[in-house]
Formats: sequence, structure tokens, C-alpha cells
Amino acid sequence: MRLLLSFRRRPVVNRWKCLPCNRYISTETESAKDTGKYLSPQTYALRAQGPARTRFAPSPTGFLHLGSLRTALFNYLIAKATGGQFLLRIEDTDQKRTVPGAEERLYQDLEWAGIEWDEGPQIGGPFGPYKQSERTAIYRKYAGQLLASGNAYRCFCTADRLHDLAEFRARAGLPPDYDRTCAHVPKEESDYRAAKGEAHVVRFKVPDVYPVYRDEVYGLIRQRREMTTRPIAQASALGSFDDPILLKTDGFPTYHLANVVDDHLMEISHVIRGSEWMSSTPKHLAMYQAFGWKPPLFAHVGLLVDKAGQKFSKRMHTINLSEWRDHQGIFPEVLTNFVALLGWSHNRRLDVMNMRELIENASMKFTRGDTIVAFEKLWFLQRKHAARYAAEQPINEKGEPIDPRCDLNKIALEPLMRQLENKVQADSYSSLKSHALGKPREDYVRALLWADAQNYNNPLGFIDRNVHWFRPASIKELRQATIPSMKLRNVPPQISYPIDTDLLFEKMEVFDQIPPLGALVVNGAPDRASWAKNHISNIIEIGAERSMKGVEDQDGSLQLAAMKGWSKIVHGYLRWALYAGKPGPDMSVLMGALTKEDLSKRLSVARKTWRDYQLKEIKAL
Repeated sequence: MRLLLSFRRRPVVNRWKCLPCNRYISTETESAKDTGKYLSPQTYALRAQGPARTRFAPSPTGFLHLGSLRTALFNYLIAKATGGQFLLRIEDTDQKRTVPGAEERLYQDLEWAGIEWDEGPQIGGPFGPYKQSERTAIYRKYAGQLLASGNAYRCFCTADRLHDLAEFRARAGLPPDYDRTCAHVPKEESDYRAAKGEAHVVRFKVPDVYPVYRDEVYGLIRQRREMTTRPIAQASALGSFDDPILLKTDGFPTYHLANVVDDHLMEISHVIRGSEWMSSTPKHLAMYQAFGWKPPLFAHVGLLVDKAGQKFSKRMHTINLSEWRDHQGIFPEVLTNFVALLGWSHNRRLDVMNMRELIENASMKFTRGDTIVAFEKLWFLQRKHAARYAAEQPINEKGEPIDPRCDLNKIALEPLMRQLENKVQADSYSSLKSHALGKPREDYVRALLWADAQNYNNPLGFIDRNVHWFRPASIKELRQATIPSMKLRNVPPQISYPIDTDLLFEKMEVFDQIPPLGALVVNGAPDRASWAKNHISNIIEIGAERSMKGVEDQDGSLQLAAMKGWSKIVHGYLRWALYAGKPGPDMSVLMGALTKEDLSKRLSVARKTWRDYQLKEIKAL
């Protein structure tokens, strides 16, 4: 018994290599024992901090892409995991670069991804308005406070003067800082010139040393000194000050002022954003000090890069959300699952998570450094989520319909039907055409989708993979495929390995009698697919009995070997006859979905092709 157990075949564990962390991850679905709450210490620590208020503050100067979706998602997950609130704020102060329709599209994209805001445009909230273009009076008020306290000053320098200064500093090898010429303008003169309407901006007067702060990802952050001693002295002589503009000449705020004022007034507790903003954070903290406000916690996540280490551009179509949603057919939860894993780690055994599971496992356990985007993982997650959805019921345990974002009928079947209706006009999809338009045709495609959901990537790829579900294999395709040899393989010598092909084809004639479509109960079988499966099993049993005729079998091992051999022959022959040997769902599922005429014709053509091939082989001898 021990010997038998030691040679028991171990299940094959498929693995996927995660490029960012350079480790292999199992692709198996979680078993019941793995669904427990294996939360990380960081997850518990986050909840111990109490409810968080986070925000996503996009600018309508473009459309949502993977980087901005990740920022929104991280902030959303932290808020929901702690029982807090997630805010949406539109930073539309850069009127010249605003893209028409971008704001409306932003709302649609976030809702499609399942990221719902608790406060913000369209729904309001206690700290509105939530569009910065409607808050300009607030920013002018707080800019005035900084002017009054001496932490800011008006700058009247013309564009020409600033251009000349920048060129001079560039030639001297200095950073493009300001020289604080206007910081020395007396207050009375500054007020008078501003009252006369002279064009000016308001600059923040940065301190000599920026505050030290602790980043939730990178730890203690101090002011960086990137210049050598000589340039520092030279810069000091010329006047070199990193005084950012707070209010522009048109009266609109820059990101620096609006960001700090809004985060304080809206009581934001956590700011999660890309690491490209780390260089601005000391300025923002200095502004918090100047106002006398307590700053939020900051967490900066790494940039998204390709496999060559190159930063993704916002203009690249491969990172635009619309590319994956509209052209690639990626499911909402697949994209959020994929994006959540870009720079965040967890304690679960598997990476496949829906939004609820992402919230349960949310933490500030973000990885340092840039994150490699490996799109192979996206397709892996698409297949895993499709299989999950196919296994779920359309009604949850509370008797409520499932989220349309997780309904295969909505997110996969409808796109499939649109693609097929386009293709059916140009291609000879006779098996599809044999089903009437409307529900019969939808049911036919639905049977395929549910049977092969674990291999669903996108509509076009799924149709190509299962092309013989929509049309029969041609004689040419059957001949090009590996034609079954009809011989038992790996059987004991007592069993004759050539089989009785006449018996096989005779018994397969039963499939010509398959009941009509729509039959609910078929000779004791619940459906046509089960009927076909039962008859396939009967053919295997009859064939095995014929091969065992006259063979003495004391322990039943020979009978088992004969059954296995015949099973391979019958299933192999049917896969060749129906799929031309290509991968696809179980043959009984296709047989149960095809019309009686279509199935009979397919098997007849395959039988003739096989016999013609055998005659040709005999003549060649």
C-alpha cells in the first residue's frame, strides 16, 4: 500500500512568474482551507489607525490610464478598509490644457471600475464644491493669509525677464530657481501695484531648510543637497530660491496651493500618490507649517515602467483604460485586481481577488522603487475571473442579482454576440447560423462561454480558439490534423491493441438519434450534453468488453487498462471529428449544443475522411 501511494501521481501545479518580484506564483484557485483571514500585520495596523479620509484629485487634461487608476484605487481601498470616506476632487485650474469631455469620461471610467466616491462632483458633500475652478475665492483668501504673515510675496517679473534669468542660470549650470527679486518689494508698493491691476503671481517663500517627514513607504525623508559646495556658493551669490508659484496671473491657483488648502479643509488624513510628487512634498509640508496646520500622512508609490525599465508615457495607448476596456474586453474587476498588484503586496496565497477581497486585504504595504508592468498577468487574471464568474449563480445568497460588472452575460456574452454578428456576415459560421436569432443563438454561445470560461481572454481570441463551435472542421483541416490511429496504447500484451473500428462506428450511429434541441428530460438524462456523455461512456464500455473477449482477468486490472485505452480512442476520435484535434470544451458539451443535423453531418464527414485515409495508407503499402 505504501508503495502504491508513493507512486501516486501528484497533481500538476501551474505557476506564473511575477516579473516585479521575480518569484513564481501558483495559478490554482483557492481551496476552502485557503479562504481564511490571512491578513498581514500591515492590514491590522492600518485598521488600528481608525477611519481614513482619502482623495483622488485628477486633472481633466487627459483620460484615465493605469497609473491614475492605481492612485484612485489605492486611496479607495484604504478608505473602505478602515470604514472611512473616499473623496473625488477635480483639479481643473489649468483651463488651457483641459480636454473637452475628459471630466465626464472620468466619472464613467471610475464607475465602470467599481470605484465609487463618498463625496465629490455629482453627489456633493459637506466640504464642497469639489471642483477647484469653483473654489478660486477660497484659494485667494489663503494666499492672502500667507502674504500677510510674510510667508509669500507678489512677483511682478515679466515672462521675458524670467526667460532671460532661466537661460543665464542654465549657462551657469544652476537649477532654474528664482532670485527673489520681488521678495524685496515693500508691502505698500506691492499692494499698490496689485491694486492698479499690474500682472503678477504670488510665490511661496520657502524656508532655508525643509521639514523632515516620514513617508509611509520610504521612511524618513530629509532635504536633499544635490549640488557640490562650489555651485551652492555660486547660487547663493546669484540668488537661488525654490519659491513655487501659488497663484497665477489669471488668479487661478497652482497645484501646490490648491492641493494643500483642499486637503486641509476637506480633512484628508492620508495622501497616496506617485513618487514623482516626492520632490514637491517638502514644499507642501513647509506650507502646512506656514499655515499652522497638521499635515496628513504621505505615502508615495513607485512609477510604472515596462520590462526595459522605461517609464510609461501617459500618451501610450497600452496604459489607457479605454484601450483595455473598449478594445481588449478586460473585465472591471480584472483591471482593478491587476492594478492593485502593481506596487502592493499581501499575505494571501493567490493574487486573484475581487473588489471585496482587495478591501479586506488592503494595507499600506507598498513596495519601494519602480514597478514593472507585465501584461501577461492581466490575461492570467482575466481567465481566472471568468472562471470564477461562470461558477457563480446569477443570484447571490441574499436573493439579489449579482453586480453587472461581474455578470458574464453582460461583460462577455454581449461583446461575443456583437463580434459574432459582424463575423457571421463574412464567414461561413454554419453551426451558429443553424440557431435562430435571439435567445436560441445566445443560448448556444452561452453554453460555450460557461464551458470554456477558464480560457476566456477577449471576444476575438475566444472566437478564434473555439472556431469549430461556430463551423464544422473542413476536410482539409481534418486531414492536416493528426488522424486517430484507432489502436490501444500502453495496454498489457494479453489485450489485442487493434480495435474493431466497425464496432466503433456502428455504436457511434447512436448520436444520429440525439434528441431535439430544447428537450429538458432525455431518457433519464437532464439535458442533451448529459445524454451524449452517457452514450460516450456506453461506447467505451462496449469497446472494452469486446477487447477483453477471451482474456482472463483475475483482479480486474486488465479490464481497467482496456477501459482507459478505449476512453482515449473514443475521446480522441471525437475531438478530431468535432474540433480537428484542437483544444476546446468537453465534446459532450458541443454535441449537446449542436443541432441534430449539424452533429450528424460532422460525424459523417469525419468517418468518411478517416476511412479514405485508411484506404490510402493500405494502397501505399
